[in-house]
Amino acid sequence: MFQVTTPQSSEDWQAYYQLRWQVLRAPWNEPRGSEQDDLEQDAEHRFIKNKAGEVLGVARLHFNNHQQAQVRYMAVAEGNRNQHIGSRLLHELEKLAWTQDAGELVLYARERALDFYKRHGYELKEKAHLAYDDVQHWKMIKQKPSEPGWFRHPNWTQVLQNTWRESIPISDAMGIKVESYTDWQFTTSADLDANLNLHNTMFAGSIYSLATLTGWGATYLALKEAQLEGNIVLADANIKYLKPLNNEPRGSVDLSGCKGKLAELESEGKASYLVPVEIYDGDVLVAEFEGQFIIKK
Repeated sequence: MFQVTTPQSSEDWQAYYQLRWQVLRAPWNEPRGSEQDDLEQDAEHRFIKNKAGEVLGVARLHFNNHQQAQVRYMAVAEGNRNQHIGSRLLHELEKLAWTQDAGELVLYARERALDFYKRHGYELKEKAHLAYDDVQHWKMIKQKPSEPGWFRHPNWTQVLQNTWRESIPISDAMGIKVESYTDWQFTTSADLDANLNLHNTMFAGSIYSLATLTGWGATYLALKEAQLEGNIVLADANIKYLKPLNNEPRGSVDLSGCKGKLAELESEGKASYLVPVEIYDGDVLVAEFEGQFIIKK
């Protein structure tokens, strides 16, 4: 998994700015140095490197005022696109902005990136500047979501959370919440104190319920992505309990591991979706669940 980090060494910074220039300035014959501005010292910088130390993506965050932060200089190396690198960088910058009490994020997106930012909750506001007499930019805004981790389509995660609360009251009693939704992962959390057994660890049944709702939520979001609707039920499941859960219940779905042909919902009125869910105590894996969900029109 790619890790988002901050440039530290002189070599890091050179590689960081080199990629920024290479992707965002060099194609328009702009000189080295044009990829920097007078806010570099006051900004937050993030990048992603591979195991060989090559920089794959870069991004920057700075504050325009106490309420508004701005994303700038998002760039991903051409040979490493479609690997969620841009999404991971953007996710990290958003968390920084929200935890520092920003009320909104602003950015100026190139036309080819509009759909990418729309998927992540940014609203197109107006046509902005034309760079190099060639590249149209658009002003986009994202308001702080109800939860910091509601990154991709935060309106969907809000509906999902409300659906659990209204349709499955026990989920509210257990404190089960949507924690994050990104291009690569869906995670949930639960309130340990509401799910303790006599050993002061989480009930096995509560772990199973957290896993089931996490898988159900991942299926719901997959349907939304496919622009489909249907009734979701758990048809079959198995779970392995590996360790007691003592502190911080979390459910996690690696979205690339889900399997199913959701398009069959349209052609056959029914589809099956297999969702692997991992349950963690903080960062420690404590249970593995696999659920077979059936969707019917």
